[in-house]
Amino acid sequence: MKKLFRDKEFFLTILTLVIPITLQNLISSSLNMVDNLMIGKLGENAIAAVGLVNQYFFIFMLCLSGINAGAGIFMSQFWGRKDTLNIRRMLGLDLILSIIASIIFSFAAFIFPEGIMKIFTKDTTVIGLGSQYLRIIGITFIFTGITQGYSTALRCTGIAKPPMFASLIGVLVNGFLNWILIFGHFGFKPMGVVGAAIATSIARFIEMLFVLVYSYGFNDIISAKLKEMISFSNDFVKVYFKTSLSVIINEIVWALGMTAYSVIYAKIGISAVASMQIATTINNMFMVLCIGLATAASIIIGNKIGADEEDVAIEYATKLGVLAPLVGLVTGIALWITSPIIVKAFNISEETLNITVTVLKIMAVFAPLRFFNVLMIVGVFRGGGDTMYSMLVQLGTVWCFAIPAGFIAAAYFKLPLNKVYFIICLEEVIKIGFEAKRLRSKKWIRNVVEDEYIIA
Repeated sequence: MKKLFRDKEFFLTILTLVIPITLQNLISSSLNMVDNLMIGKLGENAIAAVGLVNQYFFIFMLCLSGINAGAGIFMSQFWGRKDTLNIRRMLGLDLILSIIASIIFSFAAFIFPEGIMKIFTKDTTVIGLGSQYLRIIGITFIFTGITQGYSTALRCTGIAKPPMFASLIGVLVNGFLNWILIFGHFGFKPMGVVGAAIATSIARFIEMLFVLVYSYGFNDIISAKLKEMISFSNDFVKVYFKTSLSVIINEIVWALGMTAYSVIYAKIGISAVASMQIATTINNMFMVLCIGLATAASIIIGNKIGADEEDVAIEYATKLGVLAPLVGLVTGIALWITSPIIVKAFNISEETLNITVTVLKIMAVFAPLRFFNVLMIVGVFRGGGDTMYSMLVQLGTVWCFAIPAGFIAAAYFKLPLNKVYFIICLEEVIKIGFEAKRLRSKKWIRNVVEDEYIIA
């Protein structure tokens, strides 16, 4: 333990990426918090409607995350070799796949908003409000796809601040426009949920513009011409999917799992959906450090493996495996203490408030385990190029335990939200055994850029 905290080079390397990535995640979570606080003034139906739309956006984001993460594995290892040409090729492939996914999700949002909402709830009021919101924000899927593609390339090459500033600008614009359009200021009529959707769409467009301007105006690594970005071969694509397909499937499987949880909570009642939406939004504010740590770990370990420094990658992974649950413990304590104060900012009934605080305290208890598991799946193993193992663990724990157990608890035993959620969280206990064993085995190290089709 003492050796861990004395390693200045380790901490400097990690913090250089962790701080801006964490701040970006915090800012992005703040955008959702701003939305929920302002929409919360409109009542529980509005909170539930936007929360369920966010579940659909969440599925899209995790699909996008899978595409970006797969490309990020290669770009991180390419950067370890200082191979700029292949970074640009991988960026091009990343953008093509991201835009295709964005168009599919946007089309569904425009054409079938009511059908999408009916997957999550039967409440006609919530369906109506959610459909209005979803149809308007449909265009933002494309903006987000482009933003995330370039942001991934920047972070993988050690440039994490511009995406952070883009998110900050997005939050400020979104908050200001929310105030104008939701409640009606500066001559605008109050637009409620529709106003929130318009504000979010404008904010995401501005965020995309900022990232593009920086990438092409101030960066000479990823400022690629179209010809460079599409200069990859069919074999290049095959090598990408060989490693990345399991990452994409992993993210989709997890996203669908989170969606299944929303269906489970909806069976308890609309107040349960509202509680989970608020609790998840607040918890995400505290989990940003976990995601930042995991993302930074993936990049750094990928860089080390690409530079043929596997011993250093193993050393860093071991240290991170100790550091992550410690940070999770501190984060959990902070969440436990502050949750009753934060929840009072929402316009909800006393019953909903109390159950939300209880759920947040359950989240706090499981934080150390969750920090370790996320670090391994999203950080160490992914950076090491070992994607199949994590997919199988995720598939098994979520779909073979958490979802069936949660559904039975809610639908058949009619248990309250706090007990159902606690049962679902037990998957973290099961998962940690598999992750710790894999870390010790060192089988997670794979140099994915050694393939002849990749380095050509």
